[in-house]
Amino acid sequence: MRGGIAISGIYEMEPIRLNYLNEKLALDTAEAERNSPIRHLPATAGELAVAYGTRELPELRRQSIEYARAWTERGLPGRLLPVDGADHFTILDALARPEAEAYAGRRHF
Repeated sequence: MRGGIAISGIYEMEPIRLNYLNEKLALDTAEAERNSPIRHLPATAGELAVAYGTRELPELRRQSIEYARAWTERGLPGRLLPVDGADHFTILDALARPEAEAYAGRRHF
């Protein structure tokens, strides 16, 4: 794999399992574990950019930061891309703008 970008994701399902959203999802502990990317990092991979909007919910910001940290602490190439003023609905437009190239050089880990 050459690389990838993870955008405004949920990388840890346990906090979701423990809140009101689980009334609809009905996740059990095993499902939360199985469906949490942060718990299943690859041994090798191409570079991963983890992008999130600074106007996202605090939990989504926290999960993006933690996922990028876990990725790079495992020795995998990656970077964190906070997108100023974006949220879950506007981040793709923000990343598509020509001035978004400035984000490409950011490396927080």
